[in-house]
Amino acid sequence: MELLNDMALFVEVVKARGFRHAAEAVGIPNSTISRRISGLEKAIGLHLLHRTTRKIALTEAGLICFERCKRIVDEARLAHEQLGEMLAQPSGVLRASLPVDFANIYLAPLIVEFARRDPGITFDFDLTPRLVDLVSEPFDVAIRMGKPSDSHWIARLLANLNCHLYASPRYLEQSGEPPPSDRLGTS
Repeated sequence: MELLNDMALFVEVVKARGFRHAAEAVGIPNSTISRRISGLEKAIGLHLLHRTTRKIALTEAGLICFERCKRIVDEARLAHEQLGEMLAQPSGVLRASLPVDFANIYLAPLIVEFARRDPGITFDFDLTPRLVDLVSEPFDVAIRMGKPSDSHWIARLLANLNCHLYASPRYLEQSGEPPPSDRLGTS
């Protein structure tokens, strides 16, 4: 990263046509810029600038270096700006594996608001109870119901799902009421 910073300083010196104007533009001391450009020249093994007390001029190597460094610095700035925009406005595909019951009960009401707030995000949901491998399969998150079956998983409680057992009066007349041990949610 230091090399890229030194390239950016070199480009600034050439564009400003001097160390003093470059120092004013970037807000660091003239002596620091001079030392960093000298370090860049030493690292490259060639003089990039002819220096006098009043002005600078590019050497042949300096001209080649300037043209290349300017492109590199411009591309680096563009990449930095684009990444900053990604932070400001998230985009991409959110891949999640979750049980259909959880999706219907808890997720469905939230998706509309999420999609409205972050329109750059699209969703790819695998609505199955299948256990997925988050390392080898292309999922960002997996949501499962119940207690983790693997002690290596990182699990957080998202919600409690209250289970209820329902039966029609006719079923209860024909089969009778099930014993408490057969009912959901009891032991």
